[in-house]
Amino acid sequence: MTISLQTRKIERAGRYKGYPDKPISEIIPNGFFVVDQKWIVKNWNRAAENLLAVKAEDIIGRNLWETFSEIIPLQFYTVYHKAFLEDIPVHFVEYWEEMGTWFDVVTYYYEDNLSVSFKYSNHPAHQELPEERLKMLNELYRYITEVTNDCLWEWDLFAKELFWIDGGHKRAFGYPIVNAIIPQYFWENRLHPDDKLRVLTRLNEIIATGTATVWEDEYRFRKADGEYAYVQDRAHIIYDENGRGSRMIGATLDITARKIAEIQLVESERNLNRERLSMQKEITDAVLNAQERERADIGKELHDNLNQILGAAKIYIELAKTDEENREMCLNKSSGYLMTVIEAIRKISKTLAFPQKHIIESGKRI
Repeated sequence: MTISLQTRKIERAGRYKGYPDKPISEIIPNGFFVVDQKWIVKNWNRAAENLLAVKAEDIIGRNLWETFSEIIPLQFYTVYHKAFLEDIPVHFVEYWEEMGTWFDVVTYYYEDNLSVSFKYSNHPAHQELPEERLKMLNELYRYITEVTNDCLWEWDLFAKELFWIDGGHKRAFGYPIVNAIIPQYFWENRLHPDDKLRVLTRLNEIIATGTATVWEDEYRFRKADGEYAYVQDRAHIIYDENGRGSRMIGATLDITARKIAEIQLVESERNLNRERLSMQKEITDAVLNAQERERADIGKELHDNLNQILGAAKIYIELAKTDEENREMCLNKSSGYLMTVIEAIRKISKTLAFPQKHIIESGKRI
């Protein structure tokens, strides 16, 4: 699937006429609340109100255990207390006798707050949904699964919460979170330190424009085992009636294999360039060494041969000055010697010009 095709499908998912006013977290009844280290409730969503029959206004600001004193199973308290010491989500399933049902719970701790996402586990979540809402959910899944079969999510930009859909993040990254809400800061804390500022800055800039319809980026994401995966995010941005970015629907793709291949290719090209530079240096050194040898040979030729010929020519010229009888012969001899030297120097000049031309041509071939 090409990037442009995926982008168009994300846009179609965002334009689905029955969806814009219905976040996934409201369609799928997962409860979500946040408490601090003193167990004071700081956040309590609508699904939590329905599942636990407690209104947000009656619990926010109060101690969780005081509100549910003597009815919450001991296992809930034990796991919640342990979760404050964990750096990754804790998942468990426990039967709540007073409620008469099993609960599927995911907890995670970050910056002195414990976030809890939960749902009924003794029946499919969609059985209690009205027919109209169930149809909307099925249509939404049909549209959004065209984007990718990997990690699907919805992001509530106002509440700063992400809804991780259908277990993709569990399969790809090992987090025990399926159809559950996580706080935005949990996702931010999993960004690689070298990528975090860049990703968040660009995301905020794109949303702030009020006109962009798609956000996409690549970064490194920390998995449950502490290793980092290379990922690619693509999402459709949904704006409210005031033009503010309110939600995003998107998918996270694990592109580690592709990125590793790209890194290996770049490294291979670097090694090849280093080999080429090394070869070019070897050739240049060989040419320069050849030049040095040629110059040494030329020096020897000038010193041992041409100097002697010039010396002989000088002697004949000196004899011509005093020996009138043999003057003609002496001048002819000296002239012949000088012509020999001139021809030898001309050949040497051509020889000196050749290596420079050879270096230039060799450099062009490399």
